[in-house]
Amino acid sequence: MKAACALLMASGAVAVESGSKMNFVFSFPDTLRAESFNSYGLKVPGVSPNVDAFAAEGTRFEQAHVMHTQCSPSRCTMLTGRYMHVGGHRTQTHLIQDYEQNYFRILKENGYHVKWIGKNDALSYASFNLSVSDWNNGRIGYPSGSNAYTYPEEGYFSFLNTGSQETGNNTNTSLDYAGVVESVNWLKNSPPEPFLLFLPSRGAHPPYGAPVEWHNKFSPEEVKKYVTLRPRNIEGMPAYMGYENGIPHYRNLSKLPEDTFYKIQSVYLGMIAYTDWIFGELLKGIEESGLKDRTTVFFSSDHGDFGGDYGLVEKWPGSLSDILTRVPLIARIPGGVSGHVSHAPVQTADILETMLDLAGITDPFVRFAKSLKSIVVNGTEGDLSRFVYSEGGFYYPNEIKIEGGGCLEQCPKGNYCPRGQEETQPGNNGSPRATMIRNNTAKFVYRPTGVSELYDLVKDPTETKNLISSPEYSALKNELKDTLLEWMVITGDVTPYKEDDRYPPKFPYPLGPDPWAGTHPNDYLKINGVIED
Repeated sequence: MKAACALLMASGAVAVESGSKMNFVFSFPDTLRAESFNSYGLKVPGVSPNVDAFAAEGTRFEQAHVMHTQCSPSRCTMLTGRYMHVGGHRTQTHLIQDYEQNYFRILKENGYHVKWIGKNDALSYASFNLSVSDWNNGRIGYPSGSNAYTYPEEGYFSFLNTGSQETGNNTNTSLDYAGVVESVNWLKNSPPEPFLLFLPSRGAHPPYGAPVEWHNKFSPEEVKKYVTLRPRNIEGMPAYMGYENGIPHYRNLSKLPEDTFYKIQSVYLGMIAYTDWIFGELLKGIEESGLKDRTTVFFSSDHGDFGGDYGLVEKWPGSLSDILTRVPLIARIPGGVSGHVSHAPVQTADILETMLDLAGITDPFVRFAKSLKSIVVNGTEGDLSRFVYSEGGFYYPNEIKIEGGGCLEQCPKGNYCPRGQEETQPGNNGSPRATMIRNNTAKFVYRPTGVSELYDLVKDPTETKNLISSPEYSALKNELKDTLLEWMVITGDVTPYKEDDRYPPKFPYPLGPDPWAGTHPNDYLKINGVIED
């Protein structure tokens, strides 16, 4: 048997029956930062036992980064394999259109049954039927209790909740768990093959609150033994991090004691532990279904979270800190390597490109992702010299109005009200446009209308000293800036592979139903799976 497996790995093949195609399960909980998992170095005991055991059966990517640090743009870039500046998916409400190709659509057009259970934040109404075979109308989330503070006291806008009195295994209230139960039942009842089962759940999305057995699983005192939060209000950092006109100012966090941020971190870890438990139930279901030997499983996320570091909370569309860009990415392939760790920089779109490669699907659609097949099947290291990129922030009035304006509608008491105030402050100082270039040793974040950033990741892996004005690092800054310019020119636009008829259509030419007609009120909390107790 060992000889057969060795032969499969040496040939670059995967262990599925001849003539059949690989199935895929893609678990994609929201808001998971890599450093908050034990297998990624977290020392707080018992946070992620199921994810860690899963990593021991497959390949863990040490440096996986998202292409945007906000829910919708991150998913749009991942599913299209194109950077945000190509498709314009810069806000939470500009999703993939029917005229845009995407990986799920390619899989479906090549015979895959694409089942979607959970959150959207990726496909427009017109794209769903083209890309997905069936879906469950966005049922995600779990109760988090109520705000731990009373308006307008300090801490009210910290996203810290009391925690729920509901248990995490109640399928009537925990829809993240209910989604896995639904998925397992589907897997056990002869699902159409080949399939892609996509599970985008709430994960650890704020507010910081979890079911009763998970909310206080880790005390702030215990977390302090193992975790040192990054300092607050660091000199030389971008404005959004500072006390004057940044997140702490608008969220009224500046005077909160350090213990509050450790409480936020401890609850965040409890939410990750709950997400880890749910993932463990999914893995059990795959095992019991008899599909494990022909199903590849991926686990990753759309972005991270500040979780109290830097004295900040949630994510920020103009921030490209590693806390937000670096996410867990683990893959288990039938016939692939076990216990492998790749230190090569990769991006989340590479997951979908790898799916196509494992399925033997080629498509002329122009995208910028790279297949990770040789890494997960043969155990190669990958390209250690690779640069990865991420983008965020706003510049034009419509972008600021859409994002900030939507948040301002929640004022004065809504959790996102301060975000709208920060993003729409005069001078576009809230979340200015930014682009990141990063490899394993250095990182450069360019903001034409804000404070740029430069980090020596060897000496400063937690990004606490901005070297952008340091003469000693001017050569490195210029080299990274030149490389960023080259990347922008190469990826700046793509020519559609479908051509148009240069003759006019026969008059009259009636149009079909308006693909833009599908609209829905955007409840920021409900969309992200926050359930009222």
